[in-house]
Amino acid sequence: HQAMAATSQQSGTEAGRMEQPVICGGMVLDTAGEGEDNATEVASGELEPEEGSNTWSSDAEAVDSNDLDETGAQRKDMPKSGIMSRSERKAYYGFCAQYFAVGILYGGIPSTVYPVFLGYLNVPSYVYASVTVISSLPWSFKFFFGLLNDTVSIMGLRRKPYMMIGWTMCGLFLVILFMTPLPAPYWCIDEETGDYIKKKTLPDGSHLAADPCHEEAAELGGKFAILMMLAALGYVIADVAADGLLTEYAKAEPLETRGSTQTTAYLTRSVGMVCSGMFVGLFMNSKLYNGSFDWGLSFEQVCLCFALPAMLMVPISALLVHEPRATSDDGKSQFKCSEYFAMCWELLKSKAFFYAILYVFLTPVISGISTTAAGQVKISWAGV
Repeated sequence: HQAMAATSQQSGTEAGRMEQPVICGGMVLDTAGEGEDNATEVASGELEPEEGSNTWSSDAEAVDSNDLDETGAQRKDMPKSGIMSRSERKAYYGFCAQYFAVGILYGGIPSTVYPVFLGYLNVPSYVYASVTVISSLPWSFKFFFGLLNDTVSIMGLRRKPYMMIGWTMCGLFLVILFMTPLPAPYWCIDEETGDYIKKKTLPDGSHLAADPCHEEAAELGGKFAILMMLAALGYVIADVAADGLLTEYAKAEPLETRGSTQTTAYLTRSVGMVCSGMFVGLFMNSKLYNGSFDWGLSFEQVCLCFALPAMLMVPISALLVHEPRATSDDGKSQFKCSEYFAMCWELLKSKAFFYAILYVFLTPVISGISTTAAGQVKISWAGV
C-alpha cells in the first residue's frame, strides 16, 4: 500500500508539473496538449518566437555568447566565422590596411629621427634622446584612448569614427611637416665631395672639430619634434580603434581557428614596419643626412610620402572597415565611465591579470634603460 501511495503521489506531482506553464526566454509556453510539442521543438532550437506574439516559428538560431559585446548586447551583422570568412573579404582588406598603415608610420616616422636630428641638425645627445622618446610618447596613452573608444560613441559607432579622426590628424600634421622646410644644415658642405666638413687638420697634423656654418640649426629642432609627436598621436588613435575592432572580430572566430585574426593583424603591421624602415634607409641615406648616397629624398618629401597612406586610410576606413553595431533591449551599446572603471578594478583584483599587467609595465622599464650617448656612439664611433 505504501508503494502504491508513493507511486500515486509521484504521478500526481508529475501531472501537476506538466500543467504548470514553462517560462522560456521571457515567453510563457503552455505545456499541455499541443504546447508540449512546441516546448520540445523550442528546446531543440527548431522554433523561435514570432514578433508580437507568444508563438514560435521554425527559423530559430541559437545566440552564441561570442555574438555578445562587452556590455552584453547582441552584435548585429557580426560575421559568424570572423573577419577571415570569404563573405567578409572586403572588410578583411580594410581591416588589414589599418595595421599595414600603422606599421608604415610606426616604423617610418621614428626612423627619420636619427638622420634628421643627429645627422642634419646635429642636436646635442640629450636632445636626440628626448626627441626619440617624444616621437613615441602617444603610445603611453593607449589606455585613455581605449577608454574614449569604449565609452563615447560617434553616430552609434565606437571604432570607425576614431579611425577616420586619427588618420586625418596624422595626415594633416605630416602635410604640415612637408610644408615646413628644415633650416640649413649644421655643418658646412664640401663642394667637391658633398660630404660634411666635420674636422679640420692643423699644421702639426692633429685634428679638431670644424667650425659649423649654421650653428643655430642645433636649436631649431623643437617644432619638428612636436609635429612628429602630433602625427604619431593620430596614428595611435587609429591603432587603438583598430585594436578594439580586432577584439570584437577575434571573439567571433571559431574555436579551432581562434587567434588567427590577431596573428594576421600584427604580422601585417610588422610587414609595414619593415617596408617603411627599408624606405627610409634607402631614400634618406644621402650625404645630407649623414649617409653615403649622392642622391636621396629630403625629409619634407619623405613626410609627404608618409602622408599619402595616412590620408588614403580615411576613405578606406569609411568604406571598407566593417564595424558590427551593438543593440540591446534597453538601447545600451556602450559603457559608462563608472562602469568601465569598476570593470577595470575587478580585473586588477584578479591575481593572474595583475601579474600580466605587472609584466607589461616592468618589461619596458627594464628594457628601455639606455644612455644619451647612444646617438653619438653610432654617428661618431661606428660612423653610421
